[in-house]
Amino acid sequence: MVSAFVDMCSNVTANTIGGSPSNSTIQGSPTTSASVEISSHPSSIMPTTHKGAQSFNHPPIITSEFRPEYFLNKISNLALQCQAYSGNIKYYWYQNGRKVENQIQITANITSGYLRITNYTKDNFGVFYCVAENDYGASVSPFVKISEAVLDKFRNIRPLSMKSCEEYDHCKLDCSYKPRCEPHDACQFEWTHGIGTQNTVSEDENIAIDLDGNLHFLNISKDFENKTYACGIWNEQTRTLNKGSSTKLFIEASTYGTSPRPVFHSNSRVHLGKHGVLQCLFSGTSMSEIKWKNKHGLSISTNNKYRTSQYGRILHVMNVTYNDEGSFTCETENNLAQTPYLNVTSPPVFPENGKSFLTTNFTIYSEEFIRLTCNAVSSPMENHPVVTHWMKNGSKITSFQDFSIQLLENNRVLKINRAVIEKVGGIQCVTENSEGIAVVNFLINYVGDNRILKGPFNLFYLAVLVFAIGVLVLIAFGFFNRKRCYQKFMPLYLVIRRRSTDNRENNYDNIAIQ
Repeated sequence: MVSAFVDMCSNVTANTIGGSPSNSTIQGSPTTSASVEISSHPSSIMPTTHKGAQSFNHPPIITSEFRPEYFLNKISNLALQCQAYSGNIKYYWYQNGRKVENQIQITANITSGYLRITNYTKDNFGVFYCVAENDYGASVSPFVKISEAVLDKFRNIRPLSMKSCEEYDHCKLDCSYKPRCEPHDACQFEWTHGIGTQNTVSEDENIAIDLDGNLHFLNISKDFENKTYACGIWNEQTRTLNKGSSTKLFIEASTYGTSPRPVFHSNSRVHLGKHGVLQCLFSGTSMSEIKWKNKHGLSISTNNKYRTSQYGRILHVMNVTYNDEGSFTCETENNLAQTPYLNVTSPPVFPENGKSFLTTNFTIYSEEFIRLTCNAVSSPMENHPVVTHWMKNGSKITSFQDFSIQLLENNRVLKINRAVIEKVGGIQCVTENSEGIAVVNFLINYVGDNRILKGPFNLFYLAVLVFAIGVLVLIAFGFFNRKRCYQKFMPLYLVIRRRSTDNRENNYDNIAIQ
């Protein structure tokens, strides 16, 4: 799993964005999907709910969801559409890190976001991703691997070989030198007998084909003697069958049977959320019912989670989770038991929704630095994912010499200094393990100090500010009125004072004369 964290030493509003399915088609096949966690100092977060990206100045939010891998054959065409919202968007597709240029076999539409591959060549295979760009930056889509559906020839095909088995015993014919077959879920083992490929060996209570492709006669009889058998592989997507070497079977007579015994169990590997298959085979003259127990030793019954097939020899585990990983038990009424193992694996995923893609946007209100942390955790039995590179607006960051953007802690942390925050736009972290790639988009909306005050504390400060402004207005108004009054009544005051002075002088003169 992957968890990505934003540690911002600045005032921030954070929001996690979810996606919706896109129009992605290959022979009518459905698409799959992609997710992150924001962690910041509580004092620096202002929780809000974003009603839409149109009111925020950040790069596009990509909603497209793709399968991790698509397989093409000579008669198939592929169309993937990159979809996003927020502003006027241009779409660019990249193949193995280089921008796709329109050719006869492959085209990328800058307006609609469609990538189309027709009549492919081997040059059209690789790892693809879409960059959605607007005036504020760019976002990156989930990474998609496009490969060729293939069924190679069997290697080292040899002349007819001989195999001798004892009557009433277990007899195994190996499927040797198996060729490469892609995709795996389209490939199926088929055994034939006789000349050509028309006579298919059918599985029954006595005959089984294990998950490695080997043919088992659990209690062989003379009926199978002097027949020639050959292993083959059928690829449903390429609609081809390839046949390997042939083996002629001889049966040695026996007057007694053998006791049942374990002869095969699988150790299966399955991706998280997919359908897991476990298998057990027992041989002998008496065939008893096979019962299954989970890793906790509890009996398994058929339900939405489990079902059995092939006379109980196969257990299907539906929609596997990490809790399903472990050793299951298959046992017979004769107290014979085996412990097949189910290994659950996955590409890096984000804990919130168990997917490998997420976009999160946040708003910065001050010019402090930002720390973006991309912590990746794989499934329990996988190695930790590795952060392979960081991207800025869809372009790989290759230089850190100017210290405006710094890479720290073994590539897990990206520090963006205050001088370049307003020019950032979108930052992407790309991390991978042996099973696949995960991507997270950090979309940055820098608005400086133009903050909309929210919350009880900010409303209090707003009230204080309004009161202070009111007091200042009243003081200024009073000072202005006083000045006007002074200017209006001062001349009258001077006249009255002058007359008063003259009267006093006249009185003094009269007193002197008398």
